[in-house]
Amino acid sequence: MWREVTTLWQSVLDPEYAHLLLEALPLYGLGIGLTFLIVAFVVGEKICRLLALAVIALSCASVWPYLELRDEATVRILAVHPPADAPAIRAQTRLRHDTAWAYYAMALLAAATLAGARTPKLRLLIPVTVFAGMVLFWLSIWLHKKEAEVYHRNTIRQIQRR
Repeated sequence: MWREVTTLWQSVLDPEYAHLLLEALPLYGLGIGLTFLIVAFVVGEKICRLLALAVIALSCASVWPYLELRDEATVRILAVHPPADAPAIRAQTRLRHDTAWAYYAMALLAAATLAGARTPKLRLLIPVTVFAGMVLFWLSIWLHKKEAEVYHRNTIRQIQRR
């Protein structure tokens, strides 16, 4: 049992595995945070609204360590994939870097909304945050699909059969 725990801990610290753990966090964290933010806004629950904004900010900010770990892992990822996949893997990594600004902007918007939650004028940021979050959520789904096309080729075949 102890050996399994040690092995698991070493795997979590390994960039090849750690970046996979963080990859979906912006997508799912943003989706859950938006859902709770909308519900909290409709029912007027202030604490839930603050917690939802914190979840959105933290999940969007997780793109930074994800990209750092992905960069560290790229050499070994390329080593285990066929050489023909290397351009697609590099292009997807570049796409992730090119779209990171949207997550950082959303993290700042959610943090600003969180900071101004008690001010009536800044409470107008909530609908802006929801709209921006929905746009970013769709971008996240698209990026996740592109990720599946590069790393999980079997999903492309299943989609094309339908």
